[in-house]
Parts: sequence; structure tokens; C-alpha cells
Amino acid sequence: QWMHHAYPRECPFPHASGAVQASSRRALSAGYGEHVLGEDALRAEAEAHATEGVVEACELPWTPEEELFVHAPARPREGWLRHCVGVAAVASMLVATLRSAAAGASSIGARKGE
Repeated sequence: QWMHHAYPRECPFPHASGAVQASSRRALSAGYGEHVLGEDALRAEAEAHATEGVVEACELPWTPEEELFVHAPARPREGWLRHCVGVAAVASMLVATLRSAAAGASSIGARKGE
């Protein structure tokens, strides 16, 4: 909520889940009509609502309810092809290790026989 009060244009008010329903621009236009003001009209409106002198401090609207959001990213599903590639990689490393061990054992046996 404090982010909304500090940056009201960048951060919308954090309504509780289900408290409000988002509407598209088209639905809002259909319900309320299209309202577009020109730059002169905007300047006149701003001047009409401008206050002079000391601005009184007012209390900010604050709701005591809090919602904690936990975002757990979805894990991508691992397909059968990925499992097959993993098994093939382990099997090829095992074959290479066994061949290397067999070659080493035969060379040691040949040296002992001399």
C-alpha cells in the first residue's frame, strides 16, 4: 500500500483479491461513454482545483488486511526423450569406463607374465 501512496501513477492500489473486477477500455467506454479533454480543458480543470496556501495534512487510506502471495514457478515437464538421452549418456560413460579398466587390467597382466 505504501508503494501506491509514494508512486500513485506507477503503482495501482493493491485491492484485496476478489474485491474489484478489472474492465477493459472497451467495456468502460460502453458503460460511461468516451471522455476526452483537450490540453486547454485539462489546464483549466487543474487551475480550478488548485489550492493556494498551506495544504492540510490528511491521513492516507490504509486497509489492515494483508495478503501474502507465494509464487512457485511451474517446473517444465520432462519428456521421455530427455530420460532416454540421460540413460544413453550414463550407459556410454559406463561402457567407456569398463573398456578402460579392461585395457588397464590386460596391460598389467601382460607385465606380470614377463
